Amino acid sequence: MDNCQNRLLVVALAGNLKDFDRDADWTAVAGAKHVELLERSAARHAWQFETAAPPLQFLRVLSRQWPSLTFVLDYDCEAKRLKGLARARNGRLIRQSITY
Repeated sequence: MDNCQNRLLVVALAGNLKDFDRDADWTAVAGAKHVELLERSAARHAWQFETAAPPLQFLRVLSRQWPSLTFVLDYDCEAKRLKGLARARNGRLIRQSITY
């Protein structure tokens, strides 16, 4: 299985991340493995994890469920030589990717 290395940043107004914190199910739904919390503050949280492919559709769905949060995903799939950056808010996904 080719793995993608992902870094997910979730940004919100202070206090809006508390409910998201209680919903730890997002890692299982995304198919995330080796999840590591990198940063946790009142207005932003960041995780690092692996997935089989870039979790872009998952990111779109997650942002619909949490419309007050902004999700920024940095992903790198070495075997596919694919590097990308995606931003999702309220179901809208904007992404850029390159092959190398």
